[in-house]
Amino acid sequence: MKHQFFKAYSFLFYFLSGITSFFIGLSYAGIIEARKGQMLAGGAIVLGYGVIAGCIGFLLSIFVVYKSNRKIIIRVNILLTICIAAFYIYYHLKYKERQKVKELENQKTEQRQHKTPTKVNETAMLLDFEINSKFVNVKLL
Repeated sequence: MKHQFFKAYSFLFYFLSGITSFFIGLSYAGIIEARKGQMLAGGAIVLGYGVIAGCIGFLLSIFVVYKSNRKIIIRVNILLTICIAAFYIYYHLKYKERQKVKELENQKTEQRQHKTPTKVNETAMLLDFEINSKFVNVKLL
């Protein structure tokens, strides 16, 4: 079994399990809302969860390679590849959804800015001038 550590399918297993564990760590951080109320540090905290989970997954993969045979490792590689693809699709769709919301907010903001009047009402200016002139004691003709 010792010779399995340096085979190509084992190296692929190490890589795939690390990446899958990274995504699991990110998802766990999202579920427990680790970034909530952390402002700028929130992203680093979530990334930290992912990195720690990735390292744990990598270490577990070394143990799995030691205890299992070639056939099981190859099947788990296929399963891990599918999991990575599912995580990627999920996070990509979530990103697209957030971008649509941001675009809608930007469009609403632009519409509100265009609706505000740019012309100043002339009667309001005259009224303001009359009020101010009474305090200065200047007579208007």
